[in-house]
Parts: sequence; C-alpha cells; structure tokens
Amino acid sequence: MSTEVKINYINESGNNDNPQIFVFTKNMIPTFDTLKHGVAWRVMPDIGKGSSSSFVFPIETTVQAMWGGCNKTRMIASDIGQRYTAEMDNTGIVLIPNGEANDSKAIEVNNNVHVVGGIQAQLCKDGKVMMTKNIVAHGQKATFVLHPKLYWGIASEITEGQVLSSAVLNTDHFFEQPIEGVSEVDVVLRGNAKDGYQFFIENQK
Repeated sequence: MSTEVKINYINESGNNDNPQIFVFTKNMIPTFDTLKHGVAWRVMPDIGKGSSSSFVFPIETTVQAMWGGCNKTRMIASDIGQRYTAEMDNTGIVLIPNGEANDSKAIEVNNNVHVVGGIQAQLCKDGKVMMTKNIVAHGQKATFVLHPKLYWGIASEITEGQVLSSAVLNTDHFFEQPIEGVSEVDVVLRGNAKDGYQFFIENQK
C-alpha cells in the first residue's frame, strides 16, 4: 500500500438500536486471537440512517511503550522490518530504534527495562492504538505484522483503544475490507433486525 486510504462509512440500515460501528485490524502472527487481542482502532457512534463518517487510514505507523498503567514513551515513527527497544538512559525510560527485526515483515518492540508488570507495546496509526501487546516482560519482545485489511463490526458498548474482549459486541463475525491498492472507498451498512445487517464495499478507487 503506497498511499493513504480515505474511507467513508455510510449507514443505510434500518438499525434503530443506535449501534457503534468499530474498525480494527489483525496482527498476522500465529498466536493472535481476534476476540482476545483485537483493538478497536476507530469507533463511530451515533451515525444515523442516511448519515456518514469519514476517516483516513494513513501510511505512517508509530510505536510507543507504556508502563505502570499511566506512563508512556513518546510515539516514534516505525518501519516494517525494524526493531525498537524500551530502555533506561540518563533521562529515564525511552523508546529508541534498535536495528533490524528478526522478521523482515514485522515491527518489533523489545523491553530492556525492569518495571513492575513489564511494558505494554503499542502500534498506532493516526495517533490511535491499532495493535497492542499488554505484557512484555524484561528481555522479551512484541511482534507486530501488519495486514492490508481492515475489519468492521457492530457493538453496543465499545471505545477507541479498547480490547475487543472487554467490549459488548453484537457479533463475533466481522466484515473484511481489503485496502491494498485502494485510495478511497465507501463502506455501506444495510439490513434490518429481521434479515440481519451487512457491510458492503462501493465506489472503490
């Protein structure tokens, strides 16, 4: 994917429950479990019938590390095939580029600091958390492998950055949206309570 993708969500459904539409992506590693580890990257509440919401899936990806529940490093731009390490310097805990990842398709975040509970490694787009590894112990790493697809779902209660396992989801089946080679696309929700709800791709460029 060489350009950012503009995505327009349009609600054409007969859903009267005021659902929250959320978007996430998958970490393409063997141990990734969507319902346990997926993170709501975008949430669109209150989009009524005939209304819409637009957002951009950017090229740039950033990483950061958190610890102690409320402390975090600055976000730094990241590249596929590179490694980043949380370490202690003369100013405190920082996240720095640290050479190449073991997997050329991955972004790795290593933990080289001693903090209670380890660090939480986060991969972000547009300043919002897209993937996370909650416990990275000292000497261990988080591995993030990006996938050129987004996934859409409907929830009763969910917030941006929330792990899907702690949200109130309306389904455990998700709509898959390929974004490779796409510059702009409309994603439309249709359906009703009798027949169910479905997402559709339209006007893709």
